[in-house]
Amino acid sequence: MGHKPSENMNVNYFLKILAKEGYPNSSIQSIAKAMGYNIDEFLYDLKKEIGEDGVLDFCNKTIEKLGGKEGIKVDLEGSDGNEYCYIKIYPIHYDEDESENDVISESRWGNSRILSTDSETGEETFKTIEQIIDETDMGGWSELDELIDHIKNEAYKIVFRNCGFGIWWE
Repeated sequence: MGHKPSENMNVNYFLKILAKEGYPNSSIQSIAKAMGYNIDEFLYDLKKEIGEDGVLDFCNKTIEKLGGKEGIKVDLEGSDGNEYCYIKIYPIHYDEDESENDVISESRWGNSRILSTDSETGEETFKTIEQIIDETDMGGWSELDELIDHIKNEAYKIVFRNCGFGIWWE
Protein backbone atom coordinates (compact mmCIF):
# COMPACT_ATOMS: atom_id res chain seq x y z
CA MET A 1 0.00 0.00 0.00
CA GLY A 2 2.95 2.29 0.54
CA HIS A 3 2.75 5.15 2.97
CA LYS A 4 4.09 8.63 2.71
CA PRO A 5 4.95 10.51 5.87
CA SER A 6 1.79 11.86 7.36
CA GLU A 7 1.23 15.42 6.21
CA ASN A 8 -1.27 16.05 8.92
CA MET A 9 -0.55 16.96 12.51
CA ASN A 10 1.53 14.91 14.88
CA VAL A 11 -0.21 11.88 16.40
CA ASN A 12 1.07 12.87 19.85
CA TYR A 13 -0.83 16.16 19.66
CA PHE A 14 -3.95 14.29 18.52
CA LEU A 15 -3.62 11.93 21.51
CA LYS A 16 -3.26 14.90 23.88
CA ILE A 17 -6.51 16.36 22.55
CA LEU A 18 -8.20 12.95 22.92
CA ALA A 19 -6.95 12.69 26.51
CA LYS A 20 -8.63 16.02 27.27
CA GLU A 21 -11.86 15.04 25.49
CA GLY A 22 -11.88 11.52 26.90
CA TYR A 23 -10.80 8.44 24.99
CA PRO A 24 -12.32 6.20 23.76
CA ASN A 25 -14.81 8.76 22.53
CA SER A 26 -17.82 8.36 20.24
CA SER A 27 -16.92 11.71 18.64
CA ILE A 28 -13.39 10.69 17.61
CA GLN A 29 -14.19 10.97 13.90
CA SER A 30 -15.55 14.51 14.36
CA ILE A 31 -12.64 15.52 16.61
CA ALA A 32 -10.12 14.29 14.03
CA LYS A 33 -11.93 16.10 11.22
CA ALA A 34 -12.14 19.35 13.21
CA MET A 35 -8.42 19.16 13.94
CA GLY A 36 -7.47 18.28 10.37
CA TYR A 37 -6.10 14.92 11.47
CA ASN A 38 -6.40 12.02 9.01
CA ILE A 39 -7.89 9.31 11.25
CA ASP A 40 -7.19 6.71 8.55
CA GLU A 41 -3.49 7.07 9.40
CA PHE A 42 -4.00 6.69 13.17
CA LEU A 43 -2.52 3.21 13.68
CA TYR A 44 0.20 3.82 11.10
CA ASP A 45 1.22 7.07 12.83
CA LEU A 46 1.12 5.32 16.21
CA LYS A 47 3.38 2.55 14.90
CA LYS A 48 5.92 5.14 13.73
CA GLU A 49 5.94 6.62 17.24
CA ILE A 50 5.72 3.56 19.51
CA GLY A 51 6.32 0.49 17.32
CA GLU A 52 4.09 -2.53 16.71
CA ASP A 53 4.22 -3.75 20.32
CA GLY A 54 3.21 -0.28 21.47
CA VAL A 55 0.30 -0.24 19.02
CA LEU A 56 -0.91 -3.61 20.29
CA ASP A 57 -0.62 -2.48 23.92
CA PHE A 58 -2.44 0.77 23.08
CA CYS A 59 -5.24 -1.08 21.24
CA ASN A 60 -5.62 -3.67 24.03
CA LYS A 61 -5.87 -0.98 26.71
CA THR A 62 -8.28 1.09 24.63
CA ILE A 63 -10.60 -1.84 23.92
CA GLU A 64 -10.52 -2.92 27.56
CA LYS A 65 -11.38 0.63 28.65
CA LEU A 66 -14.22 0.73 26.11
CA GLY A 67 -15.72 -2.61 27.08
CA GLY A 68 -14.43 -3.26 30.57
CA LYS A 69 -13.54 -6.70 31.83
CA GLU A 70 -16.75 -8.17 30.34
CA GLY A 71 -15.84 -7.15 26.79
CA ILE A 72 -17.77 -5.14 24.20
CA LYS A 73 -21.52 -5.40 24.67
CA VAL A 74 -23.47 -5.94 21.47
CA ASP A 75 -27.19 -5.35 21.87
CA LEU A 76 -29.22 -7.71 19.73
CA GLU A 77 -32.60 -6.76 18.32
CA GLY A 78 -34.76 -9.11 20.35
CA SER A 79 -38.47 -9.07 20.96
CA ASP A 80 -38.01 -8.03 24.59
CA GLY A 81 -35.11 -5.66 23.97
CA ASN A 82 -33.01 -7.57 26.48
CA GLU A 83 -30.84 -9.75 24.26
CA TYR A 84 -27.11 -9.17 24.17
CA CYS A 85 -23.74 -10.79 23.68
CA TYR A 86 -20.42 -9.64 25.08
CA ILE A 87 -17.35 -10.25 22.96
CA LYS A 88 -13.85 -9.98 24.38
CA ILE A 89 -11.39 -8.66 21.81
CA TYR A 90 -7.65 -9.28 21.92
CA PRO A 91 -5.49 -7.44 19.37
CA ILE A 92 -2.60 -9.69 18.32
CA HIS A 93 -0.94 -8.08 15.29
CA TYR A 94 -0.81 -4.88 13.31
CA ASP A 95 0.39 -4.88 9.70
CA GLU A 96 -0.30 -1.71 7.75
CA ASP A 97 0.21 -3.62 4.49
CA GLU A 98 -2.75 -5.90 5.31
CA SER A 99 -5.07 -3.29 6.76
CA GLU A 100 -4.12 0.31 7.38
CA ASN A 101 -6.68 1.05 10.04
CA ASP A 102 -7.52 -2.35 11.55
CA VAL A 103 -5.66 -4.39 14.12
CA ILE A 104 -5.76 -8.16 13.65
CA SER A 105 -7.56 -9.60 16.65
CA GLU A 106 -8.79 -12.77 18.28
CA SER A 107 -12.00 -12.94 20.26
CA ARG A 108 -13.69 -14.92 22.99
CA TRP A 109 -17.30 -14.92 24.04
CA GLY A 110 -18.37 -13.23 27.23
CA ASN A 111 -21.76 -13.30 28.92
CA SER A 112 -24.71 -13.50 26.59
CA ARG A 113 -28.47 -13.76 26.61
CA ILE A 114 -30.03 -14.73 23.30
CA LEU A 115 -33.59 -15.88 22.69
CA SER A 116 -33.50 -19.26 21.00
CA THR A 117 -36.34 -21.32 19.58
CA ASP A 118 -36.28 -25.10 19.87
CA SER A 119 -36.74 -26.45 16.33
CA GLU A 120 -38.75 -29.45 17.54
CA THR A 121 -41.05 -27.93 20.16
CA GLY A 122 -41.08 -24.27 19.14
CA GLU A 123 -40.36 -23.36 22.77
CA GLU A 124 -38.41 -20.13 23.25
CA THR A 125 -35.72 -19.93 25.93
CA PHE A 126 -32.78 -17.68 26.61
CA LYS A 127 -29.39 -19.26 25.97
CA THR A 128 -25.77 -18.22 25.89
CA ILE A 129 -23.87 -18.01 22.63
CA GLU A 130 -21.85 -21.05 23.74
CA GLN A 131 -25.04 -23.07 24.27
CA ILE A 132 -26.32 -22.06 20.86
CA ILE A 133 -23.01 -23.02 19.22
CA ASP A 134 -22.94 -26.38 21.06
CA GLU A 135 -26.54 -27.21 20.16
CA THR A 136 -26.43 -26.17 16.50
CA ASP A 137 -26.67 -29.04 14.08
CA MET A 138 -25.59 -29.09 10.43
CA GLY A 139 -28.88 -27.56 9.29
CA GLY A 140 -28.48 -24.51 11.53
CA TRP A 141 -24.93 -23.51 10.68
CA SER A 142 -25.90 -20.78 8.22
CA GLU A 143 -28.14 -19.08 10.82
CA LEU A 144 -25.40 -19.42 13.43
CA ASP A 145 -22.83 -17.95 11.03
CA GLU A 146 -25.19 -15.02 10.39
CA LEU A 147 -25.56 -14.43 14.15
CA ILE A 148 -21.80 -14.57 14.75
CA ASP A 149 -21.10 -12.29 11.76
CA HIS A 150 -23.74 -9.84 13.03
CA ILE A 151 -22.18 -9.74 16.52
CA LYS A 152 -18.67 -9.25 15.11
CA ASN A 153 -19.83 -6.56 12.66
CA GLU A 154 -21.57 -4.66 15.45
CA ALA A 155 -18.50 -4.98 17.69
CA TYR A 156 -16.36 -3.65 14.82
CA LYS A 157 -18.66 -0.62 14.48
CA ILE A 158 -18.52 0.07 18.23
CA VAL A 159 -14.71 -0.09 18.31
CA PHE A 160 -14.30 1.98 15.13
CA ARG A 161 -16.83 4.62 16.21
CA ASN A 162 -15.21 5.06 19.65
CA CYS A 163 -11.52 4.29 19.05
CA GLY A 164 -10.75 5.41 15.50
CA PHE A 165 -9.47 2.00 14.43
CA GLY A 166 -11.15 -1.25 13.54
CA ILE A 167 -10.82 -4.98 14.08
CA TRP A 168 -9.68 -7.48 11.48
CA TRP A 169 -10.91 -10.81 12.85
CA GLU A 170 -8.42 -13.67 12.95
